[in-house]
Amino acid sequence: MALQGNASPGENREAEWLRFIDTLAHELKTPLTSIIAAAGLLAEELESGGDESQKKLIRTIIHNSTTLETRLAELLDIVKTRSGKLQLQFEPVDIRSLILGSCEQVSPMIRSKRQSLRTELSASLPIIRGDGLRLEQVMLNLLTNATKFTPEGGTITVRAHPQVDTVVVSVQDNGVGIAKEEQSRLFKPYSRIDADRQRQPGLGLGLALAKQVVEMHGGRIWVESEPGKGSTFSFALPRNPVR
Repeated sequence: MALQGNASPGENREAEWLRFIDTLAHELKTPLTSIIAAAGLLAEELESGGDESQKKLIRTIIHNSTTLETRLAELLDIVKTRSGKLQLQFEPVDIRSLILGSCEQVSPMIRSKRQSLRTELSASLPIIRGDGLRLEQVMLNLLTNATKFTPEGGTITVRAHPQVDTVVVSVQDNGVGIAKEEQSRLFKPYSRIDADRQRQPGLGLGLALAKQVVEMHGGRIWVESEPGKGSTFSFALPRNPVR
């Protein structure tokens, strides 16, 4: 295959790989959507006439299909970010409402592990300009990770406060913590720490996507952690990003 323009062989291989992932993800997404819809209809029918074993099976199908749908969405997003096709829709964003709404979405997961979720939000949080849906994706990723790696009965704390021209948001947990030498790999695609790989499923794309989204807003994201002492993931967003 001829090289495109002045691109290096490595760049062309990556472009071909990204096209393959994009095509594969789209090919899988259509039948998967039909499976989830059909499973949902079957679940409704079983609610009135099925036995408990049947209900359990259909719940498993829906859960695993939805998980796969999420993984495909992550793959498509990482392809978009690497190829420069991910576009943000900037609009006024109420960061307080976004944080509280994200907390509400993960509250069932937190309750199921008997964890506590606390919010410490400044009374003077400003309205910022950003892509609300993508920033919500960042918050949900950090909150989901926090509850995954926090033991039952643990505590997760969400903080947000304004600085001179930015807003800083952090998610703190009292989970297993992360060794210093592993922290630099956290925000790279497909990179997962050893404890994560052994205990939790996933492709290791969530934090990489979070980093891309935050940086596309002109912000930055980082982690502070020690083994056995929990982790704090934080990100700073400019109030009015330069586009």
